Amino acid sequence: MKGVGLRLAVLVPLVGIALLIARGELALRAGKSFRIGMTGYDPRDLLSGHFLQYAYDLDWQGDSTCGAHDPTGKPLALEPACCVCLTRRGEDEPPAARQVECEAARSCDGWLHSSSLVPPRRYFVPEERASALEAALRQSQASLDVSASPDGEPALGELYLDGRPWREVLEP
Repeated sequence: MKGVGLRLAVLVPLVGIALLIARGELALRAGKSFRIGMTGYDPRDLLSGHFLQYAYDLDWQGDSTCGAHDPTGKPLALEPACCVCLTRRGEDEPPAARQVECEAARSCDGWLHSSSLVPPRRYFVPEERASALEAALRQSQASLDVSASPDGEPALGELYLDGRPWREVLEP
């Protein structure tokens, strides 16, 4: 009986981790993918490992139907009851974004809950590549592939520097 308990103690967490990975991959494939710019990054957070901390650099359009704006037109705060409607434009252009009530967002090309966009966001960076990536980030325009799942949650894909995958940029 003791051997069965030990096997279960090892097997259950492994199955849980596998399910979390599978759920993330399914969300990435099921969602509509958008290339969104990022800003305000710092690749090292010493308390939590090596993460790229960033904020989304959305191309805000139109008036918000549920939040206040600053004089430049950007939302002052992403209201928790609001959603961000993403509208495709061109092949290499970032999507237009506008803050709408969540019921209206379902008719968009893709949508995300506003609360899931509040900075700082984190992107894992392999420790051995952190220094090189930090230097490359200072000289490049960064963007991320973000899949908007059918329930409005983001799933992160590839990180791009000047339109190229970051691993490709860092190749010697």
